[in-house]
Amino acid sequence: MPLTLAIETSADVCAAALVRDGVCLAAHRVEMTRGHAEALVPIVRDLATTAEIMLTDLDLVGVTKGPGSFTGLRTGIAAARGFALAADAAAVGVSSLEAVARGAVRTYQPAGPLLCVLETRREDFFTQLFNAAGDAQAAPAVLDKGEILAMIADLSPFIAGNAVERLLAESEAISGTFQRIPGDGYPDPVDIADLAEAIQNKVGLVSDTLSPLYLRAPEAKLPANGGRLKK
Repeated sequence: MPLTLAIETSADVCAAALVRDGVCLAAHRVEMTRGHAEALVPIVRDLATTAEIMLTDLDLVGVTKGPGSFTGLRTGIAAARGFALAADAAAVGVSSLEAVARGAVRTYQPAGPLLCVLETRREDFFTQLFNAAGDAQAAPAVLDKGEILAMIADLSPFIAGNAVERLLAESEAISGTFQRIPGDGYPDPVDIADLAEAIQNKVGLVSDTLSPLYLRAPEAKLPANGGRLKK
């Protein structure tokens, strides 16, 4: 029965949970747009106290690797590496979109295709299509509103994710039917733990799953001619 620490810092929340054999021992979530680095470690320490466990007893650390906030992803992945190193445990990265899909299947059991739509804090959206069992049917992508509305018209999917409210608010008319999955659409640490355990069982300790899934290039880039760093 693995003891798993699950971390979510990809969105406008800082959340963590301790999960053993699918049972949540302790969980906490704070809504925030920034400040994840300062909030995360105290949250995890409080969880360990609540659950009466030692963080050195962890068997696995699961963390969302994106898509999501650049700063939040770096914070979560760095913390996961640190907690895993201290416990001599494995650290596994989990797609934020897959975690949302897993939560939708666990709590709602959609009867058809599932479209996950996450916030980019821009005009577009992070998206991925899944089947009713939560299996990916397409690669994750950044799509604009028109492209997503075309998918809705074509597939009549169930929709989940933390950007659904904005998508609907910005859409004057939607051609096609859809059903929204209830909830706030953030990745749930319990689902992160579940996915991390499944990935670990599949790929073992030798594969690096912690590379961030950004889906877009960083905005900050060196000038083509090197700028002030040009020699």
